[in-house]
Amino acid sequence: MIQAVIFDMDGVVIDSEPLYQEAEERLFREYGVTIPAEDWNILRGGTEEHFYQVAQERYGIAEPLDALQVKGRQYVMSVFSKKLDFHHGFQEIISTLQEHFRLGLVTSTARDLFQWIDDKLGISRYFPEVITAGMTANSKPHPEPYLEMMRRLEVSPTQTAVVEDSITGIQSALAAGAWTIALTGSISLEDLPSTHRVIHSLKELSPEFFENLTSAPQS
Repeated sequence: MIQAVIFDMDGVVIDSEPLYQEAEERLFREYGVTIPAEDWNILRGGTEEHFYQVAQERYGIAEPLDALQVKGRQYVMSVFSKKLDFHHGFQEIISTLQEHFRLGLVTSTARDLFQWIDDKLGISRYFPEVITAGMTANSKPHPEPYLEMMRRLEVSPTQTAVVEDSITGIQSALAAGAWTIALTGSISLEDLPSTHRVIHSLKELSPEFFENLTSAPQS
């Protein structure tokens, strides 16, 4: 029986992935770089530092990593300050889930940026436990962030469902042994790894959904 539901943040709780892409495309245009559409699948879901390190190496950007990251953060926060909001359907379902399950949030977003987002949207009022980048020795796709959240919520992997939207995040949740639900939208359906369930809207999540999850065939 599912006792805990753990959410990823970017692309699941908040509708941030298109905004990250908007800011990052603007940044990389300054260096004459256009990121191919297929590369976003491998760039999404990791830590901010990992994103810029991979991008710097992949596209041959000479800017020092720390300077690139600072500039990128400025662009991201500029876009977020104007457009960031909860993902469609999140606020409609979260109160009901709070009544039935222990909830946690596991994000690869840095702690200071999470705090800035939280001040703007009040995300932490929905989640008694939050793990951000740097709070575990290993980041997604390693299972440690999700295993640590399970420890905090005092549940086993078989009692835990995870809602993710990125390849990196899905790999982390599966490696942790959790029942893994993939939310479409951030990456194409054909690129999603095999998971226990695939949903197209957060509104599909309900107590009944999770009751049936453990008996459902793998998607």
